[in-house]
Amino acid sequence: MLKKTIRNLIYPLIKSVPDFLVIGTQKAGTTSLYNYLIQHPQVIKNKSWKEVRYYDVPEHYDQGWVWYLGNFPSKWEKGSRLTLDNSPSYLYFPYIPELIKRDLGDIKMIAILREPVSRAYSAWKMYHSFGTNPDVAPVNQKIADRRSFSEAVQQELTHQLPAGSYSYDYVARGRYVDQLERYFSTFGRDQLLVLESKYFQKNIAESLHQVCDFIGIDPFSDELLSKLSEEKYNVGLRQETSVETQQTLDQLKEYYRPFNEKLYELLEKAYEW
Repeated sequence: MLKKTIRNLIYPLIKSVPDFLVIGTQKAGTTSLYNYLIQHPQVIKNKSWKEVRYYDVPEHYDQGWVWYLGNFPSKWEKGSRLTLDNSPSYLYFPYIPELIKRDLGDIKMIAILREPVSRAYSAWKMYHSFGTNPDVAPVNQKIADRRSFSEAVQQELTHQLPAGSYSYDYVARGRYVDQLERYFSTFGRDQLLVLESKYFQKNIAESLHQVCDFIGIDPFSDELLSKLSEEKYNVGLRQETSVETQQTLDQLKEYYRPFNEKLYELLEKAYEW
């Protein structure tokens, strides 16, 4: 109890807060972006896991602001470098923009969007693997999705999910237009940089230049960019696509079409989705 009391008094005085956020989306390249950024001499990594997930995990948020501060370096460790919270679930939940605004003000944020059909399938492969890989941590095994991809999608689209089941939200997470509109209305467009996953992967140097310019740091050196272009993080799982799975992927392609069109209008930019 005494240790906690001291921490509650000291952390607000000595701990840094994030200077910018990477808010999404899941399975779109945020792990790569985080690992690239923390190699920049003007960025410092977290004291904990890259995904702090303060705002979207109730068990974290209930521990309060001091718990959040504990994930970041002290002010003297940080110096003039920038800190970040890389939590790709922040984009999805509708209540989070207001919480961020209240706690962090007009902070700068970065979102990477991935073509929603491939994002959904990639997310399912990750959760499905939790049930087949014995090396996966027990906490992940508990949220393993043992359904087929088609079954998972159909249950979500028809609102027939089993009571009390984990909220994978494979389909809903790809409806980006509503998610971005919430952030734009809360913060304004200048506070959010939106990148597209495939372009980011194929044009690392140009994309990182955009990021550096947005958060106000020097460009990556040519030497470091050359090194980063060879690095791969969180590479997706390869899996044969069955006829049933391909039919579901085609179904989702049509499902997302109107949402994508609205997204293009919002961003005034069309992706090849």
